[in-house]
Amino acid sequence: MLTFLVMPVTLIVLAFLLSWFIKKKRQTLFWIGMGLLLLFTNLFISNALLRWWEDEPVAIESLSHYDIGIVLGGITSDKEPRDRVHTSGAADRILHAVQLYRRGKIDKILVSGGTGKIIEDEVKEAVLLKKLLILSKVSGEDIMVEDASRNTYENALYSKNLLSQQGEAGQNYLLITSAFHMPRAKACFDEVGLDVDTYSADFRTDEHKFTPDVLLIPSSAAIGNWEIVIRELLGMVAYKLRGYI
Repeated sequence: MLTFLVMPVTLIVLAFLLSWFIKKKRQTLFWIGMGLLLLFTNLFISNALLRWWEDEPVAIESLSHYDIGIVLGGITSDKEPRDRVHTSGAADRILHAVQLYRRGKIDKILVSGGTGKIIEDEVKEAVLLKKLLILSKVSGEDIMVEDASRNTYENALYSKNLLSQQGEAGQNYLLITSAFHMPRAKACFDEVGLDVDTYSADFRTDEHKFTPDVLLIPSSAAIGNWEIVIRELLGMVAYKLRGYI
């Protein structure tokens, strides 16, 4: 509910609605709404904001060797028909894990993700991702599945427990998730005491461009960038309050 209340579209609509009902402040509220509309739809500003938030990219050649790459879920989508694994844009996470595996940078892949909101209760996301990895010619013996987690904190906690149970504790781990998600994810892994290096994927930003279409023309994509940052900032606050980070 809090996330919905502070999203760009909500704030813009609220300003215009208030300008209609509060006659004494109509002009002021109208221009506030227009200002918010221009701010939230400016692609240059939103791109700069998201670039500030996203974790930095890492060159593959600069990576050390890791025993296990830990890939976080939030990748699959609930689509018909069910004869395949449907993925979202965040599937870049699993694709990068496959690349790292094939280039010898990681020996095994641990996929972490339970039921979540976008898949059925009887189908665990990590199980689906294991199928996708096997189709990508990753050996089944090199895939570990953590399918009980429902959020990022549980990704970290249950991954640590699984690694301990399977005798994989104390090795070198590489955390793989979306660049915008990495700050919160790394904080969760630090909190549970699992030491990981980071490798971000699924970058949503571009290099700075100073062209008229970016600087002046409103873009709905800009609103999406703002929503990502706001959601992650609120997530950090909520996780801090709950003791997850």
